[in-house]
Amino acid sequence: MFHLTIEKNRHMNKITASKIKVENNDLNGVLDREFNIANDNWGYKSDVEADFNIGYDDDNIYLKFFVKESNTKAVNTEYNQPVYEDSCVEFFITFDGKSYYNLEFNCIGNILGGHGAERNNREALAPEILKQITTKPSLGFNRIEIIDRETEWTLGVTIPKSVFKYDDIKTLEGLKANCNVYKCGDKQVFTHYLSWNPITVENPDFHLPKYFGEIEFKG
Repeated sequence: MFHLTIEKNRHMNKITASKIKVENNDLNGVLDREFNIANDNWGYKSDVEADFNIGYDDDNIYLKFFVKESNTKAVNTEYNQPVYEDSCVEFFITFDGKSYYNLEFNCIGNILGGHGAERNNREALAPEILKQITTKPSLGFNRIEIIDRETEWTLGVTIPKSVFKYDDIKTLEGLKANCNVYKCGDKQVFTHYLSWNPITVENPDFHLPKYFGEIEFKG
């Protein structure tokens, strides 16, 4: 079991991730919406509604995102491009309380990933690592732009434990970690920055581990 040493904020949401059975990375009917990504920490006007759920098995973490928004857009189609400028959801997690992984996904399933102790001096996760992650976007994998119309979309994500290459994770079962989950769109019609666990700093910043919530992978 890892000992968490990060400074913790007063308000800390908690997730208990259940062990689930998944076939062919298909999360339909396996993970339903449960947790809200609803903290509008910086007062950006938007019409976004976002939820997620998380589960795991012996080898993978599974995420399912549920989003409703207008002006859905995604132009980034290569690994480690700025997907946060698109309609984007993000999962940040630390296992050791010192460094954390940022995994960011646009609505067409492309991925940006990094690792480090803070926003600056992060190490990008190589495409060979990111290729291990499977994404299943309901909108498909091609560039998309839907103007002035409400769109609902989902994104299923399978993250093998091998992606967390800087941590020696033998098994996920029983692990306790810290994470936060986000919905953003830096260059959308309505810029927005929403989080699952609240963040109380003046300017938008997701790279603050002390504002991560708790997650426990239970059997």
